[in-house]
Amino acid sequence: MTAGVKHGLSFDIECYNQIISKDFLHRIVEPLEESERNTNWILDLLAKTGRKATFFFLGNMARKFPELVKRAVDDGHEIGVHGDAHRYIHRMTRDEFSNELDVAIDSVEQAGGARVVGHRAPAFSIVRENLWALDVIAERGLLYDSSIFPFKGRRYGIPDWQLEPSLLKNNLWEIPMSINETWFGRLPCMGGGYFRCFPYAYTRYSANALAAAGRNGVTYFHPHEFDHANARFPDGARAQLGGKDKLRLTILNTLQSRGRRTMRQKLERFLGEFDTVPISGLLPENALKRIR
Repeated sequence: MTAGVKHGLSFDIECYNQIISKDFLHRIVEPLEESERNTNWILDLLAKTGRKATFFFLGNMARKFPELVKRAVDDGHEIGVHGDAHRYIHRMTRDEFSNELDVAIDSVEQAGGARVVGHRAPAFSIVRENLWALDVIAERGLLYDSSIFPFKGRRYGIPDWQLEPSLLKNNLWEIPMSINETWFGRLPCMGGGYFRCFPYAYTRYSANALAAAGRNGVTYFHPHEFDHANARFPDGARAQLGGKDKLRLTILNTLQSRGRRTMRQKLERFLGEFDTVPISGLLPENALKRIR
């Protein structure tokens, strides 16, 4: 552990089955109980370890399971918003995103009785072509966004984005996701599939390398990653999907299932080895006056 360095701890509260139903079947279903169960496991672990984190809730999760948002608030965690129905911002117009964000913020705040202070885009879908989304977020009075991956990915990322938190001209802070600068270029780390699928040694190396470079890491996790059961096809998907989409979903489920059985132990190990704070804790002290 590198003394004095704290890494941001965050959870994107969504339902995997609901997202797959939307993306592959174009069917809207309610979040499943498993997303509630796994979020409660996360909250139990944080209560046991005395850690505080940021929970980015989907609006539809807040409406279906308002007690989860209330528990997170009562336990002293920071509340953020993750969109309303996990729609990808790069597929929305500015007006569509504005309306979606308003509904989501209202749903999360009504459920938790606390102010939403941060935003994370579903699937990190703020890219170079839709940086206008940062202005929409700033107009809602939020303190920060934490959506941009500073590397070149297939579906997301802005490779030349700076690596440290920055105050934008619109008075919104951008807290980028974590990458390591290596001989092979910028490599993502510290959360999601990069935490779940890669050996824990990669996460430990990444956290220490970031700290040695004077940077705080940003972790992110999802409820379904802590479920021991494999990711499954939504009801009716096998019959409805054609061969190509069925193959895509099979590959996706295989990747999403990888590492689930060790994920709980990995997170417990990480919390035992590294200091963590909510995402706003990575900002300068004077920035936090806006949320006090």
